[in-house]
Amino acid sequence: MKGWKSQLAALAAVTVTVGSASAAEYELKISSMFPSTHFVQKLALEPWANKIEERSDGRVNISFFSAGSSFGDATRQFDQVRTGVVDFSVGIPAIPRGRHQRIVLVELPFTVPDAEIGTCALMNMKDAFKEDFPGTHILSLTVTEPSAAHTVSEVATLDDLSSLRMRTPTPAITAMLEEIGATPVGMPPTEIYESVERGVVDGNIMPWGPVGAFKLHEVLNYHIDAKINPVSMYILMNEAKYNSMPEDLQKIIDEISAEVFANWGQWWAETDQEAIDAAKAAGNTIIPMSDGDRNAWRDRLQPVIDTYLSETSGLPAEEAEALYADILESVRTCE
Repeated sequence: MKGWKSQLAALAAVTVTVGSASAAEYELKISSMFPSTHFVQKLALEPWANKIEERSDGRVNISFFSAGSSFGDATRQFDQVRTGVVDFSVGIPAIPRGRHQRIVLVELPFTVPDAEIGTCALMNMKDAFKEDFPGTHILSLTVTEPSAAHTVSEVATLDDLSSLRMRTPTPAITAMLEEIGATPVGMPPTEIYESVERGVVDGNIMPWGPVGAFKLHEVLNYHIDAKINPVSMYILMNEAKYNSMPEDLQKIIDEISAEVFANWGQWWAETDQEAIDAAKAAGNTIIPMSDGDRNAWRDRLQPVIDTYLSETSGLPAEEAEALYADILESVRTCE
């Protein structure tokens, strides 16, 4: 009898939990290409979701589907939110390539000096990127800290990448490496560690955060902290779902998104610093690059940037050139 009563009490507890969750007027789903343990979820998305649930007095409940789940595929984040399979999504515009041609212009070499300024520049221009994300409501646009060059052999300047086989993340960086004389090699981040060990590549262009996440400082011992290019990221909401919600809930979502995601610059910088500290602890060599040298490299790579805008961006040349000029002006405004 005692066991039966215990089972009944447990069932009642489960029923209350499920009932309270289902009492929300809006049961919303968010998908993400990042693991549930990643700082993007822990520091940003979970506090954001909790604040929306609290400020809406429980009228909104948000469920997570992270990397490894049925909705966690990095290549499907935009299509899922556009079609309403999920209500929110978090993804990288460069995955898959060629899909969001406008916003990735911010990833051209030496365009932004850091994540805080780059994020400010994108958010000030978010209406200009609306065509990249049809059927969605933009909640946040951000960029990582710009990438460094990480190599097996000792290097002092970017010119020392000449003759090396370097993993490249984007067509623009491919063009930059070719200009330097390096051999670009495309591959997913998950394959870099083993490829370095096997001698397939000699180095990698990547922000520090992923270097730490994939422990690449264990096999890449030299780093030019050149702040070359960032990786952009979006957080979107299905537009039809957003428009179907009462104005007070729309306001809550927009206000909390602005409040919470104002911290992107700090989060990206802190995550990068953790990876830099790990590389230093491993005895690796880190070579800084001055602002003057960065400006000189940007001038040197101007023909590469011009060619990308006129031939490779996927946009009409005039549109690409005008939009890139606006990005540069927005960056200057945010500095």
